Amino acid sequence: MNEEDLKKIVDGDPDTLIKFGAKNNIDFSGLDKDIARIMVKKRYSLTDSELDTVDFVFWISYFIERTAEELIIEPQVLVGAPRKTMESVVNKLHFGEKIKVIEELYISTKDTFIKFMRKVQDMRNDIAHGRFNNLKYGGYDLSDNRGKIKLVAELRDSLLKK
Repeated sequence: MNEEDLKKIVDGDPDTLIKFGAKNNIDFSGLDKDIARIMVKKRYSLTDSELDTVDFVFWISYFIERTAEELIIEPQVLVGAPRKTMESVVNKLHFGEKIKVIEELYISTKDTFIKFMRKVQDMRNDIAHGRFNNLKYGGYDLSDNRGKIKLVAELRDSLLKK
């Protein structure tokens, strides 16, 4: 096999490359785990700080969305709804719909947790649209640890009321 043949395998169908790797004892576990981050950083000239902020917002939004799911599912299970059914229904909802369900069933739009979830939803949208300079909280950029501290503290305070 020459260099041109290898190039065709690497540049071709990824399944062919994976099969070739297995057949030739090539270990892909050494592939950089941050490959997507590196691609985005290089292609769109993002800083490590911007990427770290995106990671922070992702994990905070994940935490909040899972909490929202619990706020919908658990009260229903307590009154007799089958857990699997509730989980199936809630898993079909996107984040905004989960916020709306909580808002309509349990609390009002004035609730601090509802307001907080909406702010995080806006941050997720900002990330999706590349508006990284909008990633601020409480007067601080979220690349600044003071913004992260303020956000986490307000999350804590809003959840203590639940």
